[in-house]
Amino acid sequence: MLETYNEYNQELIDKLINYFGVTNSKNNGGYILPDGSLLNLNRADRSVKQYHREVTALLPEEMRGVCDEITIINLMTATGAIRYEAKGRVHVAAEPTQAQRRKLFDIMKYSEHDYLVYVSDRTSATIGEARFKSPQAHELLQFFNSCFKQDAKKRYRDDEFSVNREGDDYSLTFRTSGETIAHFHAADNQFVVNPEFTGIQPLFEQKIASYKDE
Repeated sequence: MLETYNEYNQELIDKLINYFGVTNSKNNGGYILPDGSLLNLNRADRSVKQYHREVTALLPEEMRGVCDEITIINLMTATGAIRYEAKGRVHVAAEPTQAQRRKLFDIMKYSEHDYLVYVSDRTSATIGEARFKSPQAHELLQFFNSCFKQDAKKRYRDDEFSVNREGDDYSLTFRTSGETIAHFHAADNQFVVNPEFTGIQPLFEQKIASYKDE
């Protein structure tokens, strides 16, 4: 597990802190930074509440994706920040530091409601999700290990991908970006998969089978 964040874009982290500041209030925060501090989006006060578009507006042009969601994930992978909503949602795109795990535990441990925690990879595809209520620290650690360890099996979401038929061949599209990320060529019974989507073939095969059954 990561215990430091030297590999992250410290210049961008500093830029975010200088613009938004940090807070001790979980209800005002919107991102958990690698050192465990909360980026202050004033989320508890509607009159001054900051939205994600204000955060992404600080990003350089080369980090902007084809949609806001991809841009936010570019931000999270570059800075290690964890996006969260105090009402019950956590979004992770880089392996959490020990300080971030502690802060998440503090936020979630006495909550009266569930938290949906989901993990995206650099492509912005969801590769793992779980629901927790007042979790133990080791439960969070086990979940993140299952997503980020080297031999972890990515658990792609079916609804983020669509299959299209082209004669006897099939293609798989990642809906978030609109990118075609895999092909199946019937003539030689061969799959060609974008290497960024390692592990997508079993889901592709399932979707082809479902398509044929329709």
